[in-house]
Amino acid sequence: MNFSPKNINALGVSEPIDVLLADIAISVQLSRTEHDKAVARFQTMQDWIDREASPLHGRVKLMYPQGSMAIGATITRVSDKEEYDIDVIVDLDIPQNSSPQAVLDTLHDAIRGEKGSRYHGKTLRHTRCVCVSYEDGMHIDLTPAVLVPRLAPRVSTIFHSKPEDPLVHDCCLFANPWGLAEWFKEKTPKDGDFAAFFEKRSLAYDSRKIIAKAPAEPVPDQEPAYRKSRALIALQLIKRWRNVLFARRDRSGLRRPPSVLLSKLIADNANRTRTLSEEVEHQGRCMLARLEAEKAYQRLIHEVNPRCAEDILTDRWPASHADQDLMISDLRDFVAKMHILRTGNPSLAEMGKILESLFGERPARKVIDEYVASAPAGGNRIIPATGRVVGASSGLIAPAAANPTPTHTFFGD
Repeated sequence: MNFSPKNINALGVSEPIDVLLADIAISVQLSRTEHDKAVARFQTMQDWIDREASPLHGRVKLMYPQGSMAIGATITRVSDKEEYDIDVIVDLDIPQNSSPQAVLDTLHDAIRGEKGSRYHGKTLRHTRCVCVSYEDGMHIDLTPAVLVPRLAPRVSTIFHSKPEDPLVHDCCLFANPWGLAEWFKEKTPKDGDFAAFFEKRSLAYDSRKIIAKAPAEPVPDQEPAYRKSRALIALQLIKRWRNVLFARRDRSGLRRPPSVLLSKLIADNANRTRTLSEEVEHQGRCMLARLEAEKAYQRLIHEVNPRCAEDILTDRWPASHADQDLMISDLRDFVAKMHILRTGNPSLAEMGKILESLFGERPARKVIDEYVASAPAGGNRIIPATGRVVGASSGLIAPAAANPTPTHTFFGD
């Protein structure tokens, strides 16, 4: 079903830039194949950690996604040299006061297994998690945790240990990533018409990719959750913009502003706009205003999990005023460019250059090319030097999609 220009305002895609942003978000989110692969690997990992030969056999109470996967905001990598991560909590049946180093080392041993086993040589032990890397660029970060009784649902103890650095002391921390994800979803409810439009367009994009290239490995017949709010899509686009910036060689070794902080700030300022492009600019402006206010008081931003006050979201970023100042400078540029895209009447070519600088050359060029190719036969589709649409629904027609299968809701959305 093509969507009617009569419904453009209700859908929140009233200008070409809204459609282009939606398509960029679709191109950088996990595809159906990638999502299903993540689900399959998650399920395999759960069985692997609890296998009979594992030092944690019988100790795994629950495994569940956290962070971007829990809210449907995971995006793919900027380049083939990078990885994209899936974050998982491993709830263990062990004493809450266990040694952080021992817990992380044991989880690492349980996953790595003996020499020649499936994850041997692919497993790294980090300060708070164990990471498993796959050849296709995906990696799973598994954080061991112990549920804290008598506190809010899913409040847990997580473990911090960096034995290679004697200046870093082992410690236990409170965290509630499940509660944060539920809070985010409550703060960013879906708009029915826009969510349906985005889902239909996403499924059509996936179906074209599947026709062009078969999946690399068999996956369960599951559908990713594509019904998303404008705020959630804004989060994905802002994460992509951040990743493009920090993929630059001159930023090698710098810590990126964490996704969990971006999620918190976006949820705080959701539900105040009418279109996707307005939402993206609005969220950038709100982040910038918040950081500039902190700078004015000569302090670093401090944010906590609204479902667990002891869970500090900014405990590792910003580490200095230089980190925060860099983000302020980046956001000023981001907001200025988004304002031009929304109100400056750039040509389609100029739109393309700005979008490439923000979100990367490949996705921006691809959606511009597809936008131009979707022009109806005969007549001009874009008013020169404005980027505005000529005619009824040029460029604003959602591609036909296959009938969707029931949505898999394991990771929530």
